[in-house]
Amino acid sequence: MTLPLAVALLALLVALFALVALVAVYARVRALETARAVELSGYAPLVGRPAPERVRPRAGETGALVAVVDADCAQCHEVYAVLGEVSRPGLRFAAVADRAEPFTPSLAELVVDPDVRGELFEGYSPTLLALDARGVVTDRRFVHADTDVRGLLLDLIAEHEVARA
Repeated sequence: MTLPLAVALLALLVALFALVALVAVYARVRALETARAVELSGYAPLVGRPAPERVRPRAGETGALVAVVDADCAQCHEVYAVLGEVSRPGLRFAAVADRAEPFTPSLAELVVDPDVRGELFEGYSPTLLALDARGVVTDRRFVHADTDVRGLLLDLIAEHEVARA
């Protein structure tokens, strides 16, 4: 076997591995988006489960919108800022992060607790969670690069108001 042939076969093997990994990640995200349980993912589905106490609605609040964010994610910073811009009285608006340092202050609350974030993390951030007045997760939406964050948040607020009526 010649050196150029060996290098070409090695490059083909690496490309095949990258393709398999990409397909696996895509399949997992699609499964999470459709709220199917992914057996080998290690992440339990959140919808229908109570959220941790630190992010549940407080007394007098009818629900909560919680963003699961990552301090190193630029899009997560945008989600946190817009979360504060659309905040309404009577509904808790919070973001759960692993650390606070890079976040710019917002009208939304920033809950810095790696354990709470770990309980709410489904393998992708940013993720938006809607909670009812009891603190049960009623909806989960992933935020992608092409997502209209403001529109998505306003839709979740409207859905909450319809569910309350």
